[in-house]
Amino acid sequence: MNFKLSLISTALLTSFSVSAFAETEQPVKANTETLEQINVQDTGIKQNGYQTTGTSVVSKAEVPVFDTPNTVNILSTKLLEDRKPESLIDALYNVSGVSQANTLGGMFDSIQKRGFGGNRDNSIMRNGLQAGPAKNFSATTETVEVLKGPASVLYGIQDPGGVVNIITKKPQQTPRYVIGGTLGNHSLWGTQLDFTGGLGNGLAYRFIYDKQEKDYWRNFGKVKNTTYAPSLSWENDKTKVLLSYEHKDILEPFDRGTNLLTATNALPNIPVSRRLDEPNNETTAKTDNIDFKIEHKLSDGWKLNAGYSYARYKYFYDQARITNVNVKTRTARRAIEQQQGDQRVHSGTLNIVGEFGIGDIANRFVAGIDAMRNIRDLGPIYNQGIMNSDINIDHPNYTSPVAAHKNGNGNAYQYNYLKTVGVYIQDTAYFTDNFIMTGGLRYEYFDQFAGRHCLNAANCKKGQNLTKTGNTDQHDGKLLYQLGAVYKFTPHIATFANYSESFRPQMSVATPVSGDLKPEQGKSFEIGAKYENSGFNATLALFNITKRNVAEAVGSGSNAQLNIVGKQRSRGVEFDLNGQITDNLSVAANYTYTKVKSLENELYPDAVNQQLSGVPKHQASLFLAYNVGEFDFGNIRVGGGARYLGSWHAYNSDYTKAYKLPHAVVYDAFIAYDTKISGKKVSFQLNGKNLTDKTYYPSTSGNATNTLIPVALGYGREFIFNTKVEF
Repeated sequence: MNFKLSLISTALLTSFSVSAFAETEQPVKANTETLEQINVQDTGIKQNGYQTTGTSVVSKAEVPVFDTPNTVNILSTKLLEDRKPESLIDALYNVSGVSQANTLGGMFDSIQKRGFGGNRDNSIMRNGLQAGPAKNFSATTETVEVLKGPASVLYGIQDPGGVVNIITKKPQQTPRYVIGGTLGNHSLWGTQLDFTGGLGNGLAYRFIYDKQEKDYWRNFGKVKNTTYAPSLSWENDKTKVLLSYEHKDILEPFDRGTNLLTATNALPNIPVSRRLDEPNNETTAKTDNIDFKIEHKLSDGWKLNAGYSYARYKYFYDQARITNVNVKTRTARRAIEQQQGDQRVHSGTLNIVGEFGIGDIANRFVAGIDAMRNIRDLGPIYNQGIMNSDINIDHPNYTSPVAAHKNGNGNAYQYNYLKTVGVYIQDTAYFTDNFIMTGGLRYEYFDQFAGRHCLNAANCKKGQNLTKTGNTDQHDGKLLYQLGAVYKFTPHIATFANYSESFRPQMSVATPVSGDLKPEQGKSFEIGAKYENSGFNATLALFNITKRNVAEAVGSGSNAQLNIVGKQRSRGVEFDLNGQITDNLSVAANYTYTKVKSLENELYPDAVNQQLSGVPKHQASLFLAYNVGEFDFGNIRVGGGARYLGSWHAYNSDYTKAYKLPHAVVYDAFIAYDTKISGKKVSFQLNGKNLTDKTYYPSTSGNATNTLIPVALGYGREFIFNTKVEF
């Protein structure tokens, strides 16, 4: 109940602030202008403030979201502009049923949907094609979509929780030139450019540049990120072509957060800002994304789409990994490690989309073929082992040790190569204006080769691989289907139900205990209701997902073996509300209850009926924004809200002990001012994030050991001031 009161109090405080501001003596003009209505370039998404309507990219067929028998959430461009999220998970706090998973020290996007998912689940898309696990949210992001529940019929190999699709900014024919700057606490500074316009004969270009530097919010570390993103488009009456490229240079701390001590069931009694690793614990990375798409109109109502994407994430990091904390001697022991990795994803698609009629039944149809090649090469991984000297946790002496270039186990190189091909068909049939059914089929084939091997012959021990012999070398196929229905009681109120399936091979370099392991398979039932009018939309959903052939590793390091242990289930309720309460008042609200647990676990029987690690049962968020009015000197917009992260549990290595991480409420706010100077649009915006500097724990950040459980830390208080000029 406390979190509900917190959210209500946020709404009241925001409303009070707005009222107080409006009652000042400054003369105010009546604000008769509504928020600008925006159509997202080359999509069917329509936006009105925080409301999004029309068709989604993530559902492939050009069917309105209101007519789909699934939960689809779309974050509007205006909401992202108001909140100024700095990462994908930060943006997704405004979507129900989504939480952070293990980001591996902050290196990856790692998103749980309805209790399932991680940093290698293939669930993050970029303009409808595979994006890989690298940090995908950037200055090029225009909107973000989330399709809930199993999406394997449309996207192939997936966890059953859903997919996230990032839609990037496209070239526009209308010239627009934006120059921006950023300042903030933690010595934050940044510059931004966004230039777009037509080149004649159907050609248009866009160039986006973004550079950000700041001190890390904890006691040491630097953040330096630079993005370059040129793109070109061409179109005539029948054909559209898009070619885009994005490159990012990344320098960020490799930070696993803090540690829950299993002996005391507590966190170390030290300031949350104090790191117990080393100043040289950094990730340096480069990402490259190439997107190429063609859309060709075949005839009225029919078109052909083709696309190819390439994503690469090349990184290097040093780590002083905490292996034990002794609260009596006030010391921590670390293992000094170093790793580099190279991950590449090739993804291609070809589909046909169209409309046809059978008697009085109108059909919207999509059929196509997808192919994907996912290459993960990790290594060399250097592991110096446990340091001889401990670090004092109250008065640490940092020396920035570097791992010796040796590795005495079989984990020096890890690799996972996955190739998939899928053929699918989906049809949405309008039996009447009120009754709609959607059905889909897909056959998915995969070929996977994965394993690990030693650094060299001198470091190889008996039973370890010296070359890429492969612990996993398998191929398989699966026929998947989904079925759903929508019934509209009125043009604004509808109910829906669906059944869908998922399919995913075991993603591990560990040796299978009994040969090739069966792929994970998921099944989901969902029912719900939708409301949509000219101002806002709302979705209420109840879901039940089961996942079988769940595997876990037995042992650790080069001795780890993979074994199928049983079945898991996720049940829950989700509610989302987005849009305009009035022309001037915008709202984005959501609530989630998720009960996800193990139904069977042959290896660890104590895990049965336990809530899965890192998944809160309750989550909620509320964000309000208000257009105060047009003053003589410009327009002012204010807003704020709260996000509630419920308590969650972590477990020791055999699930015999549970440890509870506390809930938290995090408050954010902003004020924006738009005006004109010398005829040019100028805007200023100040955002405050985590205003109370609340300590919170969004996820576990590694595997549990017998002595500690790594726990990620949420970002501390931030103030970010942005200004931009538009020509």
